[in-house]
Amino acid sequence: MKVNRDRLYPAAFCAVVGAWVVIEAAMLPPPPYDNFHLIALACLIVAGAGAGAGIVWSFHWSAIAQGRLDQRELNEAIELAAVMMVDEHGIIRHWSRGCEQIYGWAAHEAIGRRRRDLLGTGLSPPPRDIDKLLRENGRADYEAIERHRDGRALGIDNHAKLFDHRDGRLSTVFAVTDATARRQAEINLRLSEMRLATAVAVQGIFIYEYDVVADKPIWASPGEAFFGLPEAGAEPLEDMWVAARAQTESVGPILEQAMAETRDRVHFDFGFHHPDGTPRRAEGWIKIIYDNQGQALRLLGTYLDITERREQEVLLSVGEAEKQAILATVPDAMLVCSDRGIIRSCSATAETLFGRSSVELIGCNLLDLVADNDGRTSARRDLMRAFRDARSSPWPMLANVHCADGSIIPVTFVVGQAVVDGTRMFVIFGRDMRPTITAEEKFHRLRNDLAKVARLGMMGEMAGALAHELSQPLAAIVNFLGAAGLLLDDSTEDDVEQLRFAVQCAGEQASRAGEIIRRLRAFILRGEADMRAEPLGSLVREAAALALFNTPSLGLRLSYGFEDESRVVLCDRVQIQQVLVNLIRNAADAMTGGGSERREMTISSKMKDGGLIEIAVQDSGPGIALEMLEQLFSPFATTKREGLGFGLAISRRIVEAHGGQLAADAAPGGGAIFYFTLPVMDEGTGA
Repeated sequence: MKVNRDRLYPAAFCAVVGAWVVIEAAMLPPPPYDNFHLIALACLIVAGAGAGAGIVWSFHWSAIAQGRLDQRELNEAIELAAVMMVDEHGIIRHWSRGCEQIYGWAAHEAIGRRRRDLLGTGLSPPPRDIDKLLRENGRADYEAIERHRDGRALGIDNHAKLFDHRDGRLSTVFAVTDATARRQAEINLRLSEMRLATAVAVQGIFIYEYDVVADKPIWASPGEAFFGLPEAGAEPLEDMWVAARAQTESVGPILEQAMAETRDRVHFDFGFHHPDGTPRRAEGWIKIIYDNQGQALRLLGTYLDITERREQEVLLSVGEAEKQAILATVPDAMLVCSDRGIIRSCSATAETLFGRSSVELIGCNLLDLVADNDGRTSARRDLMRAFRDARSSPWPMLANVHCADGSIIPVTFVVGQAVVDGTRMFVIFGRDMRPTITAEEKFHRLRNDLAKVARLGMMGEMAGALAHELSQPLAAIVNFLGAAGLLLDDSTEDDVEQLRFAVQCAGEQASRAGEIIRRLRAFILRGEADMRAEPLGSLVREAAALALFNTPSLGLRLSYGFEDESRVVLCDRVQIQQVLVNLIRNAADAMTGGGSERREMTISSKMKDGGLIEIAVQDSGPGIALEMLEQLFSPFATTKREGLGFGLAISRRIVEAHGGQLAADAAPGGGAIFYFTLPVMDEGTGA
């Protein structure tokens, strides 16, 4: 008990006085006493009685003060607690500071008002049941929903006690507790439990706690989804456990071994069957709790159905095996790259081609392997464009790549794009072009050898062709020299210029005959033509002048229909002019030999696709018979009595050697038309 110092000091004084009285009484002489000693003794008795009374009075009032102090402290404690007093009419008669803190209403605002009106009290049990319980038991505990002054709802725990004032009045004292946070925590806990139960059911998880000593389950999650059991409803835990335990018999030996080794955690896989016989696979984790002597007490276990996951793993492993088989056996170098060109995987052929292992290639940028000695090459630009948009990239792309040994090899790349889980990936196939280039070079040599053999086999044919081709310039030489002889027989001074012209023309035709022999010899040996840029207009006009020399008396009318006379063609001038001369002479002979009255010839040109120009020679002669048209370009095929049948065959070979085609057809207005194509050059291309 706490001592009051204000009462302690008087008690101590009285105790000192009493001690003095005892000491003085002990010092008195033995009786009989005289008057003086009798008076002294009486004073000592009075002083001792006063000191004793003072001590008694001091301790009595100290107890009274302590009681008052305790009562005041109790009242203050009650005020701090949330306590209210309500009369039988529901009117609030007392409102503690604790209630002010909970509800936000001050005492002077709450006292005198009905609790239900002030706080909007909503009772979980009906009010009549609470009143009945109070009258029967004198107390009641219940929950209520009430309102704070600011309008928010409060969950209140009420502990009520009924008081009878003995004058017919009844009051109820309520000790209230704000349980809002606890109620919200309970709601959140229930929601969490519901979410957990839903997740467990959806994911096929089974969780349990097992008492090893009692050999019975303590708690378990619903196991219907995991074990494939029918909906249990209110089935007891033991019944569900028996059905579940029958499906997990293989777990028992695992647990026994773990407990024998005193392991606290066990991880294992096991197989089981649903009641319909469907095989399933599960993964288990068990926590084992032991006592101080190492005896197992409880098991905390979790089973997860991994059947679908294992099936997916098998499919993935099969897919991975197929991928590795493809990477190991694909004949071309195959690379899988990111959208920045970083190599993610590669085939065995790629390792062989680049001379690097997969460890060296993976993580490397493909662009770093492309040879780029003279700045950024078009191959690198094409690859970077392919990484941005594979559809617009050229196919295939030729590039030179670096090997590990420092060599540079030609490779063609083909880029394909795929999207995997929202990420762009590129599959690139690279083919070593060295075998292809070697094969092409070998084929080119073989083709040249075969062409040479074919040309040698055609030497007999070429001999006849040579006679055919030389007949025209030799005839011109004879004509020029004959004219010169006639001029010499009747020469005058005025005929000197004509003689000189005739001899000059004869010399030109002799030179032309020599050029024809030289070109034919070169064609036989190499099969090549002296290709140069030639103006189309002058090429055609010179050939026409040569072919129609000394034919004015025949009454031929020649016209030109050039699409663009300034066009430049790529050809051997002598050979193409020889073709034109042959076609023009054939047209002239057809019109004059057939007795045609209309002798018109047209030489025209027009552009064709592929950078070619078509040159046509059309006459108004009798035309070409259908049976002759089919074999017109064969050797020895001719409609002339003196013809050898080599002119058109040689002309076709010359045109084909230039990359063109020579053909014939009947003209729409009568006669025949011969046309052939030549490569045309752009205006900006030099000879």
